[in-house]
Amino acid sequence: MLKRAWWAKSPSATWVGTEKPEEQDGSRAAWALDRRTDPLLGRTLTHWPEAKQSGGPQTCNNTPQLLKEHQALNGKAIRTRFPPEPNGYLHLGHAKSMNMNFSLAFERLEGAGVACKRETVFRYDDTNPEAETKEFIASLATDVQWMGWSPKVTTHTSDYFPVFYAMALELIDKGKAYVCHQSSSEIEACRSVAKARVALKAMQDPPPELVKEAKLDEPSAHESPYRNRSVEENHALFEKMRNGITKEGECTLRLKMYEEGGSNFNMFDQVAYRVKHRAHPHAGDAWCMYPTYDYTHCIVDALEHVDYSICTLEFETRRESYYWVLDALDLYRPKVFEMSRLNVSHVVLSKRKLTKLVDTGKVRGWDDPRMPTISGLRRRGYSPSAVNAFCRDVGVTRNENFIEYSRLQHFARQDLEERADRRMAVREPLKVTLVGDASLFRSYEAPNHPTDSTRGTRPLTLTKVVYIEASDFREVDSKDFYGLALNKWARLRYCVCLRCISVEKDGITCEIADKVEKDPRGKLHWVSSDAMQCELRDYDHLFTVGKVDDEKWESQLSDTSLVVRDKARVERLERPSDGTAFQFERLGFYAVDPDATTDRLVFNLTVPLKSGAPVKKEAGVSRKAQQEADRLKKEALKKVKPQDLFRTDEYSAWDADGIPTHNKAGEPLSKSLIKKCKKEWAKQKKLYESANKA
Repeated sequence: MLKRAWWAKSPSATWVGTEKPEEQDGSRAAWALDRRTDPLLGRTLTHWPEAKQSGGPQTCNNTPQLLKEHQALNGKAIRTRFPPEPNGYLHLGHAKSMNMNFSLAFERLEGAGVACKRETVFRYDDTNPEAETKEFIASLATDVQWMGWSPKVTTHTSDYFPVFYAMALELIDKGKAYVCHQSSSEIEACRSVAKARVALKAMQDPPPELVKEAKLDEPSAHESPYRNRSVEENHALFEKMRNGITKEGECTLRLKMYEEGGSNFNMFDQVAYRVKHRAHPHAGDAWCMYPTYDYTHCIVDALEHVDYSICTLEFETRRESYYWVLDALDLYRPKVFEMSRLNVSHVVLSKRKLTKLVDTGKVRGWDDPRMPTISGLRRRGYSPSAVNAFCRDVGVTRNENFIEYSRLQHFARQDLEERADRRMAVREPLKVTLVGDASLFRSYEAPNHPTDSTRGTRPLTLTKVVYIEASDFREVDSKDFYGLALNKWARLRYCVCLRCISVEKDGITCEIADKVEKDPRGKLHWVSSDAMQCELRDYDHLFTVGKVDDEKWESQLSDTSLVVRDKARVERLERPSDGTAFQFERLGFYAVDPDATTDRLVFNLTVPLKSGAPVKKEAGVSRKAQQEADRLKKEALKKVKPQDLFRTDEYSAWDADGIPTHNKAGEPLSKSLIKKCKKEWAKQKKLYESANKA
């Protein structure tokens, strides 16, 4: 790679392999050459012939020369990368990815006895000028720094644009790329033909509609009519694209990836370049055509000599195209590791959905405290340590997961319990006029933290008028109510006892006493008459349901995700810095919002003191009724042969055992879904045979 003409144009040439000789010294352990014993992956690479070998190295199809060059450049370093696209703000899913790429991956390697120098590249994956902005670029840098991660280097995919262009010319020369004038709908029509032909092979008695769609009488119907253009013609057309002569949508540069009969349609001659007559937020107006993610991210991984390319499972089917590009260009092939996406209850982590929430005004912006973005969590009062602790607890797996939001709240409480000073505030103030011994109207000491005496104390002045929570008073008492009622004693926290003696239009009047015969069970939070008026913003879940529906998600938005208490009062404070955390006793943990001023403080509810209301049982369904429904379902299944279990309209093709291989649209099922179906099939087989013994 180092001797190739385009290496000098590569930004990575300025930093890859520039460590001191003593840092480079050393060779990789045997696991670096054998994927099956890799401590991070522990599985074979399925897309290359060597994966079928009975022995020998699993080297991602790297040649000995490429491996030697990689080891010489990286020395003892193991390198990962965190490559978000700057088309939105980072969210919890990115926090999990950062945790993996900056920390957990190395811990797993070191836990297996691999001593390594940790290196992570923070890369802006910025190839789409339509969706990316300078605002997003700046926000990504802020969030990575705030989360506490220090990359070896920060790079931009757009800085490699000259290299991608040179490589595209090389692919054209090799006959592996061509300029295509098909529209997106025409490309999709060809793809449908290819899918239909693959589906036909798996069917014994295919429906006439599928046979018609396969167009068997037109052998090349699945191919672009421009696929076999000459090298010279492709060069001339690609140069027109480069020089801005071609209109947007007129043509693309595609890669000759697809081989007829292939079932991975991410390999269907992917687009490598498309024309976009607009400036780039980082690269400026030097280009009017831009490379695609599928073409570029594998190349940059290779040029930056990344050891592990870590991504989420939806990219698993793109692994084949990832290595196709690197193989076609004879570049170093990093190891690819896929992990499951983070799914958290009561939120959405789709950038498309988050963007729509912002654009339609459903939230106040990307940093709205209800948003699962890093900036939203920061504004709500979460700390980096709490978010990282949550990510470490969730861990990394290939299994689908669904994490309750309360798990994140747990780590926030754990963090805030230690670092937040205590104060008192009232959400809905009720005026209380106090009468009694004049000597009791004085200053009292309250601890700033109940378990850390080094935090000191603060004075609380008992004035003749104080304010308590309106919900802490009832005119009619009850046995399970520990608040204040007529002729009932309660205690103000850290000072006197009080008993309501009269109720007025604008409040109540209470007599006070230092002590009473029996210390009251009710301990009420309160503020004095010189307390500051403030605004408390009480946040709850953004969605009314835990598992948000992919289609109906907008109708599941909660109308009560924000309650503003604009008449609240809080102990007098100097204007704290943004994000300063307090526990407002008996209410919850709050953080100072950037909207706060010296005269009017604004606080965001980070988390309530308790985990929230108990889960409500679904109305209309008793446990007994549910058990009966489950019993009837099981009885019905006893009559179903395992080979008939999946014979439904949801699928269009099955193997000899009746396990589905294609969905109703004729698309091949993913490996993970087929694996799941096989487990269900085996379970059904056991149930059927047990119930139908001769």
